[in-house]
Amino acid sequence: MALLPLFSIGLSAQVLTPGVSTFGTTGYVEYIPGNLPVVISVPHGGYLQPTNIPRRECSGCVYNRDLYTQELARSIIDDFFATTGCYPHVIINLLHRNRFDANRSITTAADGNPIVEEAYHNYHAYIDLAKVQIEADYGRGLFLDLHGHGHEIQRVELGYRLSRTQLQQTDSQLNQASLIEESSIRALVGENLQALSHADLLRGSSSLGTMLENRGFPAVPSTQDPHPEGSEDYFSGGYNTGRHSSENGGRIDGIQIECNRDVRWDAPTRERFADSLTLSINAYLQLHYFEQYQSAYCGLATSTAGQSERDQILLYPNPAHTFLELKAPYPQLDLRIQNYLGQEVHQVSWIGNPIDISRLQSGYYLITLSRNNKIISKQALIKH
Repeated sequence: MALLPLFSIGLSAQVLTPGVSTFGTTGYVEYIPGNLPVVISVPHGGYLQPTNIPRRECSGCVYNRDLYTQELARSIIDDFFATTGCYPHVIINLLHRNRFDANRSITTAADGNPIVEEAYHNYHAYIDLAKVQIEADYGRGLFLDLHGHGHEIQRVELGYRLSRTQLQQTDSQLNQASLIEESSIRALVGENLQALSHADLLRGSSSLGTMLENRGFPAVPSTQDPHPEGSEDYFSGGYNTGRHSSENGGRIDGIQIECNRDVRWDAPTRERFADSLTLSINAYLQLHYFEQYQSAYCGLATSTAGQSERDQILLYPNPAHTFLELKAPYPQLDLRIQNYLGQEVHQVSWIGNPIDISRLQSGYYLITLSRNNKIISKQALIKH
């Protein structure tokens, strides 16, 4: 199953094959396309320290690499394939963190270096591309930002963009609308197969943390460890989890996974943890997202897509040059175009006419189609 012939940021369009690596324009960002509704981002696992890219010297910069997170991600890819015959989407920063921090805004991430800025755009464009593909195939999915922490307590920390203090609140407080609005699993709270509450999804019996605990890997939040106590160290979820999760809208939820030293540094333990995390993610998707997930896996994309009105929407040509044609089972759609920085560059109400994109610069764009303020579809576009 090949992905759409789409790509980003100045490269010509190409067919991407699940499980086969491709690289951004700098060569410092690796994208392994997938066909499952999962995106795994590895922002701090890189080794490369090229001499033509100076060390970042920005105020407050963090330079420590998250040891063995790249290796962990590659083991997870293998475990997904062994379990499902399919692949998650995986994006890896190959540069050392002292050159590029892919979990920060561009100012801190690149420290003004143009090569790193290009790698930054590659990194996030690949994530956006994966999310567009997942929404087209499955309608919804899960973004996971994979990290390593050096905190004293040896447990996996799951970040939902809620602080330690917020997690220390009662279930009824966590279920208030104000906290759900801040959550990186906001879309899942609004629609999940068991109609579970926010608190249940964070630390209930079928939460991701509890699934890891049940497989022998301590995790917080979970039923066994519902929140960090007092002032215990805890990572709540950073830039990537905020940018790429449903906290900011859409149907891709996000969780930051902070892995402790004990599950990363020893190779046999790392392999066992990768297997347990993969099984937990699959169970999480089955319980909360897709009833037939474990009986179909990547085949679910075909079986669930059907011939819904959304799936009859067609944007062409792609790549495009001057005009974009749209076919849809609607008389009118609102069309919004964003560049790879997330900036809106064009908005138009479509009523059957060709869409003039001649003023757009060459590059990668995200098109959002909506009707009566409800998002119908998101699609990627290459402008020559």
